[in-house]
Amino acid sequence: MSPISSPIVALFLTFFLLLSAADAFNITKILGSFSDYSTFNDLLTQTGVASEINDKKSVTVLVVSNSQISGLSSQPKDTIKKMLSIHVVLDYYDKAKVDKVPSKPLTLTTLYQQSGKAQNQQGFLTMTRVGKQVSFGSAAPGSSHDSIFVKQVTTQPYDISVLEISNVINVAITSSPSYAPNASPPRKALAPGPNKSPLASPPKTTQSDIPAADAPSTTTHSDAPDNTSAASIASASAILFIFASACFMLTMI
Repeated sequence: MSPISSPIVALFLTFFLLLSAADAFNITKILGSFSDYSTFNDLLTQTGVASEINDKKSVTVLVVSNSQISGLSSQPKDTIKKMLSIHVVLDYYDKAKVDKVPSKPLTLTTLYQQSGKAQNQQGFLTMTRVGKQVSFGSAAPGSSHDSIFVKQVTTQPYDISVLEISNVINVAITSSPSYAPNASPPRKALAPGPNKSPLASPPKTTQSDIPAADAPSTTTHSDAPDNTSAASIASASAILFIFASACFMLTMI
């Protein structure tokens, strides 16, 4: 049975190794060992960003402590997902690599860039050394760069690295679809109320109301005879003129 059992055992071992490679890390379990990042970890799960992180081969997650992320927790779910995706760098950076960052800014690609929703460089980060500190900031115009590298939390070289930064990376909102619904109600508030027909234009309604209020219906009829009589007088005058001219010509003959 050994010749038969050996291929079967080898097959099961290969299958097990493939499963292990497919699930090389689990960010939820990794952060579950650190209570300081429990809020960040919960938001990753609620928004589905955690599963997207686990599907990557090599990432760096920039986490923020519970005391510094309370402001993000109150935002809409779409905004939270966007912001968390910006905190996931699609490359491996541990403390050793961060310590070697030069003063020239490095551009980092984030998970949000892969979503296809990033605008005006919102899907990229810059990492820069300023003196002894290394700062992270959005590459989008108008964004601040005040998120400072604090420490390395944990790593699994060269698959995943978890680094703590001082605060949530601020991204300037330029034209985000998630804010579009909030802009539509003020425009609708300017429309006519329910007692007015939406098909009627206010200027036309006002102009049609003014003659009806200022002048009775007889005024319109009184104008019509004047115009008709004037036209009749003009026609009669023209006929008389032609008749007189004809008579004059006859007398000349």
